Amino acid sequence: MRLSVNGDNLAARLETAGYHLRTTRDLDAAKNYSGVRYAEAPEARYGLAASSRDTILAEWGSPNDYRSTKVMRLGPWYGEGEESHRSCRHLNECVTELGAQGLELDGMPLAWGNDLIWEEGAGAEGAPGAWSNARAKRHARSAHVRDPFQLRVNAYRVLLTRGRDGAVIFVPPLAELDATAARCRGMGVKVPG
Repeated sequence: MRLSVNGDNLAARLETAGYHLRTTRDLDAAKNYSGVRYAEAPEARYGLAASSRDTILAEWGSPNDYRSTKVMRLGPWYGEGEESHRSCRHLNECVTELGAQGLELDGMPLAWGNDLIWEEGAGAEGAPGAWSNARAKRHARSAHVRDPFQLRVNAYRVLLTRGRDGAVIFVPPLAELDATAARCRGMGVKVPG
């Protein structure tokens, strides 16, 4: 997964095209950004998303664990207005890549987990770093997953493209995610403002 193509600033090109990509280490700031952005558009849909294979986000306010996502009612979450307690606009339930495939929102706070992190100096000789899925929840032995790393990359690709107008990426303020947050900022992803 690359946030840069041939050294070009992909985030700036996306911004010019109308796709607003932001990053923050504060989930409340990510939620607030979405609320303010769509305050005058009650029909707009924005909702919290996270990867299903992360192991830390539930404790950071992104309930992406199996128990939480199992009881979620996707139809009302996507479709009901803010007056409904089930609406995605309340940002109290979290959709994973499994519940988001083929569906879109206007915007999306995306909680970035520890299942796909940037590790400085982990790339091939001379490379600055590489993506790693070493901390992701493992698949059941019966799942016969050939390439779990590619599944993580694809999951984040799905999640990053569910917001039509953009996404605000929340990276928890943990040392193990510092390089991931720095990678986002280094690719030109702005802080919400």
